[in-house]
Amino acid sequence: MRNNRQRWRGWLEIGSLVLLCGILGALQYRWIGEVSVAEKQRLETTLQSGLNRLSQEFNDEISLLCRALARGDDADYLARLNAWRESGHHPGMLRAAYIARPAHGDLQLLRLAPETMTAEPTPWPLAWEGVRRQMLARLAGERGRWGLGIRNDQTLIELPRFPRIPGPWAGPGPGLRELEWVLVDLDGPYLATVLVPELLARHLGEPAAAEYLYSVSVRNDPARFIAGKAIGQPDAEVALFQPLFETIFRRGGGPPGRRPPPNVNEGRWTLAVRNEAGSLEGVVARTRWRNLAVTGGILALLLAAVGIVLRTSRQSRRLAEMQIDFVAGVSHELRTPLTVIRTAAYNLRGKMATNPAQVERYGGLIQHESEKLTALVEQVMQYASARAGRTLHAARERIALAPLLASCAAANETLIREAGCEFVVEIASGLPAVSGDPLALERAVNNLLANATKYGAEGQWVALFAAPAAGGGVAIRVADRGAGIPADEQAHVFDAFFRGRRAVEDQVHGTGLGLNLVKGIVEAHGGTVTVKSDPGKGTEFRILLPAAPDGGQNEFPHPAH
Repeated sequence: MRNNRQRWRGWLEIGSLVLLCGILGALQYRWIGEVSVAEKQRLETTLQSGLNRLSQEFNDEISLLCRALARGDDADYLARLNAWRESGHHPGMLRAAYIARPAHGDLQLLRLAPETMTAEPTPWPLAWEGVRRQMLARLAGERGRWGLGIRNDQTLIELPRFPRIPGPWAGPGPGLRELEWVLVDLDGPYLATVLVPELLARHLGEPAAAEYLYSVSVRNDPARFIAGKAIGQPDAEVALFQPLFETIFRRGGGPPGRRPPPNVNEGRWTLAVRNEAGSLEGVVARTRWRNLAVTGGILALLLAAVGIVLRTSRQSRRLAEMQIDFVAGVSHELRTPLTVIRTAAYNLRGKMATNPAQVERYGGLIQHESEKLTALVEQVMQYASARAGRTLHAARERIALAPLLASCAAANETLIREAGCEFVVEIASGLPAVSGDPLALERAVNNLLANATKYGAEGQWVALFAAPAAGGGVAIRVADRGAGIPADEQAHVFDAFFRGRRAVEDQVHGTGLGLNLVKGIVEAHGGTVTVKSDPGKGTEFRILLPAAPDGGQNEFPHPAH
């Protein structure tokens, strides 16, 4: 009843731990999910903020160039252009600068040549015909859009110049018309492939920027790419190429400090970025699953550790029970011969001492029981030596097995015959020699024969076979036709202190150390011992020993002392 309660208590503890780990896993899954959502929002906000700063700086670079050319006569244009080129900004972003000046009812186009400090007449490019017509309409007094010419399909910026009026504003006053225009032709590929990557590294950080794919496309024609290619659904996007009119025409002073974020629907270009490993949502999801995998692994490790502890505790409890059984068995084994010896000694002190036949009989009893005590003590001492790490044999010599096995058969024949068993001995001729301790090997074989007699006597047949092994060495078999060993016990027969249910129920004398010592002796000789048993048909133990090397050399390591 107590064992049942302990068993149920153990299963209850296991169930509680499993349930607790499940609850922790569910909570961890929920928490990691919340953290992942917050991390995704943080990454999106950080990315969009970085792109907004990038767009502002991109537009500021264009505005600084436009400011340098927005006012002054020819000489001023050239001087300010040279000053801008020498300022260390991005001179490669400017393809060419022009002046569009009214002349004879038309517009004359002059290309600024800072190398020669001249403004050279040049024909109007066909692609700029729409810009030219818009300027002519303004000169004719038609009302329409003035200021920055925003053309999404071009990199041209037209900057009107008005008569100078007092104040900080260089733009138009009431009733004023344009005197001329400055045309700034920018290098689109340079802006998209040189300036944009530089700003990405600056505002996202070089390690983070390397994780993103980017594309620059025309806003009103998304299929037309200035740089990069289609990247799918972007993680963030921002308007580019949106220079501010007020910034360019404000006299004295640079761009204003705070401005609203760029509107993606107002720039000429659109910059789109996407994480190289997938969308931010996918990256966060992968990170989440990695965290969940690590958490699951930790919980699994915890459960495995609990299982190992429980298994170890059960094994320890089982070992403790076997040790208690061993103590009880040894006590019983000691009590019987001691009782016989004490009784025989008492009888010998009386009148029995005058009867020679009785003296001889009691002397034989004392000798027999003393030998049993010696064997028991020797068995316990051998087990203690093995547990202390010492080998189970001391001598090393070349052994002829045939005489050793014949000696074992002769030593056990009387006991086997008295148990009512037929004893079959078949030792093949020409057995290879082995290297080891003959006393230890003889003890192992005697133990197997004694076990066959003790547990298999009901089959009335015990056999000892020895023959060369197929792969080399010697195979020794000890068999009986007794009740056999149950299948669930066969894996434990070589464990120390183990005794089968039948041995316990029938109160068969024994300590549970014999087969454990047999296994230790055989393995110390480099061999193996196995058991084969069919319940109800008998049991066979098989020892396989390697042959000694030629010349008598020992192929085994020296025993430890």
